[in-house]
Amino acid sequence: MGKLSGYLYQLSVCVLLLLPVASSAQATLGSEPPPAPSPNIAAAWGGVLQNPSAPPASDPALAVSQTTLETGLAGDFLNHVFLETRTEYVGTQTEFSGQPTLTGVINAPFGPVANPNGVPDPAVFQPNTNTMYSFLNWGTRGWLSNRINTNFSFRYQQDITHTDQGSPAMGLLQTFAPNREVQLLSGYIDVGGQPSDGFFSDSRLRLGRQDVYGAEVASFDGASFNMNREHFSYTLYGGRRFTYYSDPEQRAIGGANFIFRYGGAALEYDALFYVKANHSFSYRQQFSPSWFLAGNFRMFGGAPTEASVDGLWSARDGKTSVRLDVSQEITNKNFVYDYTGIALDLDPYNRLQRLNLGAFAPHSQVVIDARRVISRWLRVGGTAWVRQLNRSAEQSAFDTSFMDYRGSAQIFPGGKVTLSLDYHLRNSDRSNPSKAVTFDDISAAGETRVQDMSVEIGRSFAEGRFSLNVGGFYRLLNFQDSAVSTNNANDKGVLGNAFLKLDQRTRIFVEYDLDTDFPVYRPDIQNTQTLRVGMTWRY
Repeated sequence: MGKLSGYLYQLSVCVLLLLPVASSAQATLGSEPPPAPSPNIAAAWGGVLQNPSAPPASDPALAVSQTTLETGLAGDFLNHVFLETRTEYVGTQTEFSGQPTLTGVINAPFGPVANPNGVPDPAVFQPNTNTMYSFLNWGTRGWLSNRINTNFSFRYQQDITHTDQGSPAMGLLQTFAPNREVQLLSGYIDVGGQPSDGFFSDSRLRLGRQDVYGAEVASFDGASFNMNREHFSYTLYGGRRFTYYSDPEQRAIGGANFIFRYGGAALEYDALFYVKANHSFSYRQQFSPSWFLAGNFRMFGGAPTEASVDGLWSARDGKTSVRLDVSQEITNKNFVYDYTGIALDLDPYNRLQRLNLGAFAPHSQVVIDARRVISRWLRVGGTAWVRQLNRSAEQSAFDTSFMDYRGSAQIFPGGKVTLSLDYHLRNSDRSNPSKAVTFDDISAAGETRVQDMSVEIGRSFAEGRFSLNVGGFYRLLNFQDSAVSTNNANDKGVLGNAFLKLDQRTRIFVEYDLDTDFPVYRPDIQNTQTLRVGMTWRY
């Protein structure tokens, strides 16, 4: 009855509203003036509306008690948290040719007497390895306070099956016992300033494990403070350097980054202090929408190391771009590996000095890169990179004059198909290795010519939910040392990958590659197959 009375009430109101409209329409069509309002209609309006300012009383039968919604910390947490994880399985399978290795090692058990065929070591010929890898990144945005954000990232990897010492698949993971590593890559809390905070608006204080990019990448446990204004910004940071692969005597690290902006120009100074000081000065200028120019000058340990000028031109239609970079290595005080290599390592397990490839020799370098969109189905690009040592006598196995060229093309024939082509050529200018002064002199050893050719074709299906790519490569290599000079050693392989998007948060991917080995490097390896299967998930 309550619902029926409500429907009748709404129907009566609609009818009363339509009556004046119908009467007006009839008056417009006819020639007679509209009649005076009927007192019965006026009484009806008064009975319906009664007191228009007061809403009609609701039927008690329709009144349902409402429960107040209470939001707890758990429910609110899910609205502010983010999480991304990637887990993958990696399996390798190595097939051997049956020939001894370059050093004469053979696949035979150890015996009580010397083997005339070579040095027995079955561990060098392990055919299969299996590894799991996982990466987790999670944090909050504005939980409990809109000033606070958090971020934590972990990396974990472990051998599923044991990897023998000397196995072709042996890597950095096998230096950890028991072939497992867990790393906290970042773990920090951000406290951000609000517009109402006056001087501290547009500022951020970060506490915890973090990376700061400036003159170099600084990884440390500590604090950094960033202030960002319209015409300037700066970052101050400092703390204790963390590392997973050594125990450096010097732990304290710190630095600062300053940027001043005016119009289309920016002047930047970055400093990093760890054992020795790193300084970087740069200037960037946007002259027009098409022209951009940048210059950089670097110092290490008080000595100038590098100066460079970088220019970029881009067409207004966005179809063509050209970048030119000219640089000069001023002194041999710069580092090849990284700036932390000068720290003394106290780890008792690291008996040997850490990898040190030496310093860059003074040289001149020019890099030019060009890209062009020719049509809707064709894009091309190319890069030329030329380096010339100031003095050829200063070359080493890891630092020499060279000319490096790369050309690429992307073809879109239609039907959601993409074809990628790439060609790479590198010529290194090395001296005659037979003139080595000592037996262990490797300054002239290394590659002299490398050619790479690769092709890959891919297609997407189901509106991008599934993608498939297959391809292959072919490589030719010339190299030399004091005993051997080899030309056109070839390497080839095939590769393929696919991914499936299950929903907005979940993706599954599969990667496979088959790679033959340079027979001059390790004759016993015939080819290596790698299978990678994994899943990514986001919340």
